[in-house]
Amino acid sequence: MPILTNQSPASELAEYEHFVATSPHGHMMQSVNWSHVKSNWGADFVYLRAADGSIKAALSILSIANDGQHSFLYAPRGPVCDLADVELVSALIKEAQPVIEKHHGFLLRMDPEVTYSPDLVKMYAQAGFAVRSREIADPHAFSNPRINMVVNLSGRTEENLFETYPSKTKNKIRKPYKSGITTRLVSVGDDDFSKSLDEFYHLTEIMAQRQGITYRPKEYFIRLMHAFDDTKLFVTSCDADGEREVLSSCIVVSYNRKSFYMYAASSNEKRNLRPNDQMNFEAIKYAISRGMSEYDMGGVYSTETDDGLYNFKHQFAGNEGIREMLGEIDFVIDEARYRDFVANH
Repeated sequence: MPILTNQSPASELAEYEHFVATSPHGHMMQSVNWSHVKSNWGADFVYLRAADGSIKAALSILSIANDGQHSFLYAPRGPVCDLADVELVSALIKEAQPVIEKHHGFLLRMDPEVTYSPDLVKMYAQAGFAVRSREIADPHAFSNPRINMVVNLSGRTEENLFETYPSKTKNKIRKPYKSGITTRLVSVGDDDFSKSLDEFYHLTEIMAQRQGITYRPKEYFIRLMHAFDDTKLFVTSCDADGEREVLSSCIVVSYNRKSFYMYAASSNEKRNLRPNDQMNFEAIKYAISRGMSEYDMGGVYSTETDDGLYNFKHQFAGNEGIREMLGEIDFVIDEARYRDFVANH
């Protein structure tokens, strides 16, 4: 049966992971490694083979029993295949039936990283799926933001990318360098990793208090840093009174064709020196050095010019970097529980 779990033979998991990591449709949230980050969820990995025996489609499914019995099944940024091939996706769902039954699933949700298309919406609706897309007014009603900001790095060098920016953006990027701000990259194996992660987490606490938002426990970020081989902690700081003062920090994961700007935090101090601008430009430079084709800055909930998050990401990604995703494709198993779930999430 083409279904794996984290207890499956290492060789089979490695084959599956290689497919996701090299597929043009692969995403870090479909990686086996993402299940190690989301360790409080169940994890099953469904796949189909081509005639030559190679894997041709995959679906990594996370599961959590919201009511203690019936599970929400979620394939973040899945499936890993051509979404236009509805028959192939339906075949993956059919193959996943044992997973649905094992977890008493009431819903299997997919939110593929594919651009919005009315034709795709129509195709999946006709195939019996419930598609949640543009008709949902609340941008927070989706499991993942439906609009992402992405910097295209294909064929780019640090220099020619910088030259594409307007003068205002160039000046914002130059300012922290001129002010003596520095950024260093930290990996899990480095001697200062624990200290640097503590600094990142302290800034996370400061930022959460400033913005009135919740934040994840430190153990979550530790799992993330260990889960993917190419993960870096960027720490931006300056010298103050003979000591290093950390001003901002972020975690960037490089996987398949992308570098993902995952989590970031900043101090209340010296914000006028724009340490976040340097930090992101250094992360973009790193992504280019790794041969990545995109630097994904993550989601926004508005593209209005009075939205601070959008404005910050837009200065790096520009109008061409606005990616409107299709939304969510729901395979509904229990209609009543599904309606209740949608109404309350």
